[in-house]
Amino acid sequence: MTAPACTIVFYHYVRDVERTAFPGIKALSTAEFAAQLDWLAARFRILDGPAFERAALGGEVPDGPTALLTFDDGFVDHYEHAFAEMRRRAVSGIFFVAGSTLGESPSLLNVHKTHFLLSALGAERFGTLVNARLEGLHAGSAAEGRDGIYRYDEAPDVRAKRLLNYELPYEIADRLLDEMFREHVGDPAAFARGLYLSHDMIAEMAYGGMTFGYHTRSHRVLSRLSREEQEAELLDGVALIRRLTGQSAVPFCYPYGFTHTYNQDTLDVLEQAGYSVAFNTVREPANLPVPSRYEVPRFDTRDVVRRHEARVHA
Repeated sequence: MTAPACTIVFYHYVRDVERTAFPGIKALSTAEFAAQLDWLAARFRILDGPAFERAALGGEVPDGPTALLTFDDGFVDHYEHAFAEMRRRAVSGIFFVAGSTLGESPSLLNVHKTHFLLSALGAERFGTLVNARLEGLHAGSAAEGRDGIYRYDEAPDVRAKRLLNYELPYEIADRLLDEMFREHVGDPAAFARGLYLSHDMIAEMAYGGMTFGYHTRSHRVLSRLSREEQEAELLDGVALIRRLTGQSAVPFCYPYGFTHTYNQDTLDVLEQAGYSVAFNTVREPANLPVPSRYEVPRFDTRDVVRRHEARVHA
């Protein structure tokens, strides 16, 4: 007998980019998000976080096709747009936040410095400026051959993004992106205060039935870190989310999400820390119960409709 499967969808930016100062950001518009919610609700029973975790870990599995909504990076977008649309439809989901983006002095994550620099500069100029700053620096080629890392992106910036995320020592990438952001966009700390969820927003969303999870402290590629460095990224997350929301079970999702971005040390530390489940970005349905609680697959929002319609018409 085939195991029941859940279609898990992950989202990042949900905004009308033409109304912002950064129209180049790759986002799902609010109208597109609302339409996808309706499309999913017509075909699946949308689970909340606790119901999914029960089914994933061997408890009651709901009848019929199910879906789960997940949101990475903890953007204000999720409060202003996603939460509002979900509340209208009485559906819930899981929102993942990074520890360093919270509090009175949030840090702007490198991944988001890159996104907004790309919007401000364009892919070709961004790549050229990064390469110019790195001229004469041996960066290696550790990321070559990792197909699909940036499968939606334009070619000129791909090498630069691979260098920044997968190859350069973090102290170099941190300094380079900070200098470029200050020069071409503005003060990273001020920008972060307008980009990420506040404690009050998180509390309101949790009260409104949303579940929260952790997304590391600083959004590093975990497999690049030592066991001790991974512990620094992961061990405080469960207590932090519990303190912000009052929930007991705390899920996790991997930065970047590919299976090469975490390792056995990561899985061990997640268990040590007490996370309930962990999500990657392998594009396939999640069987219930899940074979591995710390390797739960998800579909990008841009994949899920296309895959379902292809299967229906096959």
